[in-house]
Amino acid sequence: MPLVPGIVAMQEEFIKLRQQIHQHPELGFEELKTSKLVAEKLKEFGYEVHTGVGKTGVVGVLKKGDSPKKIGLRADMDALPMSENNDLPYKSQSPGKMHACGHDGHSASLLLAAKYLAGQEFKGTLNLYFQPAEEGLGGARAMLEDGLLEKFDSDMIFGWHNMPLGTDKKIYLESGAVMASADSYTLEIKGKGGHGSAPEKCKDPIVVGALLVVALQSIVSRNIDPQHSAVVSVGAFNAGNTFNIIPDRATLQLSVRALDNESQEITTKRIEEIAQGIALVYGVEIGITKQAVATIMFNDPKATAFAQEVALEVFGKEACCFEYPAAMGSEDFSYFAQKRPCAYAFLENENTHYLHTSGYVFNDALLVRAASYYAHLVLKYLHP
Repeated sequence: MPLVPGIVAMQEEFIKLRQQIHQHPELGFEELKTSKLVAEKLKEFGYEVHTGVGKTGVVGVLKKGDSPKKIGLRADMDALPMSENNDLPYKSQSPGKMHACGHDGHSASLLLAAKYLAGQEFKGTLNLYFQPAEEGLGGARAMLEDGLLEKFDSDMIFGWHNMPLGTDKKIYLESGAVMASADSYTLEIKGKGGHGSAPEKCKDPIVVGALLVVALQSIVSRNIDPQHSAVVSVGAFNAGNTFNIIPDRATLQLSVRALDNESQEITTKRIEEIAQGIALVYGVEIGITKQAVATIMFNDPKATAFAQEVALEVFGKEACCFEYPAAMGSEDFSYFAQKRPCAYAFLENENTHYLHTSGYVFNDALLVRAASYYAHLVLKYLHP
């Protein structure tokens, strides 16, 4: 694997930096220390630095020569609201917060590439986007709404995510839909509470909620084309406080995902219809609140073809996989992909613990792999 020697030489420095970020995880839009660290490093490397983009986002800009070509690289910075269950010397020092998705590694790898690229010759503009709040809080949209691409535009934008896939391949990269859309729903059931001994005097929101849980499962099995993919998952059902009181209210929280626009539209329509129908039958009110977390992550064909050429150069044919099933997970890098040609890659994490679990461990070997991939993308596109 032709990793960049200059990047390999800096590996230990950025492993320590990654582990430092891991020790001090910050949740979405709270990445004050992480953003400060990123900004300080970029300034040290010689980049023009802009902070507060999309609240806590950071942008580094490096322009060389007079070429109008522009390329963007993106990393996310936020952690998750969960406790770490690892016996590591650099484990999280913030109770209830953990980098369980590898965003510490994503940021460190981009900083490693940034330091290397600062000393290389190229013609054009390199934009580095350090994004806050990827974990469902709308960090990508916040940066875009803050004028990211009006101020720091790119012809193409690239990103990557670590993924414990359990294979011998190093990189996964294909054109088209690679990750699902994600919408979060809250269903508030307003019934009529009372004593558990007299249910006939009540409008039991727990019974209604239970019916909703079951009825919602029919959407994928009976409304979605079997050749398409969608998921409707009830992640939370909250109601009541004790055994002999029927409560007034119950709340369901749903995660809905799809790999095509038609399936996404059908799930939205059916959730509303099912809720309205059950509300009418049982004489309750059901309020629905929807939050769009991410759109379908679509890899642009031309950007992906270019990235695949680079992947072959960096990793070699045997380590590359360019055809694989799309993931039902989501990624708000998809909002960047709606605005500019993008390609999003997965790098094998070689770890048995999956993302978003308390035992997850980021593989530090990915830092030089990802940074070498990023460096090749930039130098190939902005070739002098």
